[in-house]
Amino acid sequence: MSKKILVVEDNADSRELIHVLLTRMGFTVLDAHDGREGIYKAHAEHPDLIITDIGMPHLDGIGMIRELRAQSYFEGLPIVALTSYGRKQREEAIEAGASRVLRKPSVFESLVTEVKELLAERDP
Repeated sequence: MSKKILVVEDNADSRELIHVLLTRMGFTVLDAHDGREGIYKAHAEHPDLIITDIGMPHLDGIGMIRELRAQSYFEGLPIVALTSYGRKQREEAIEAGASRVLRKPSVFESLVTEVKELLAERDP
């Protein structure tokens, strides 16, 4: 059974690009367009890993990470945060509980490596 990855991204083009990339790698990919929908889908679908943008409407990625990390089920779940913002937002994401923070737009180059590493750490 393939691993499930939830992609939470408000930009439709970026979300689709990540979706296609991960699907081609053999993952089952779920999509959400903001943090609120991301939390809902995380509860409903129980993904193996979450990739989230930081800057989104309604509930940003940092808020979503904090809400998920406050629940025991999601404490050890790998979460990759994506940002085009500066160092302060990257530090906030780590403090909120992100497993990794990748910088846009070069994110696609390193995303595959990070996803594989985090899932391998979870399933030794």
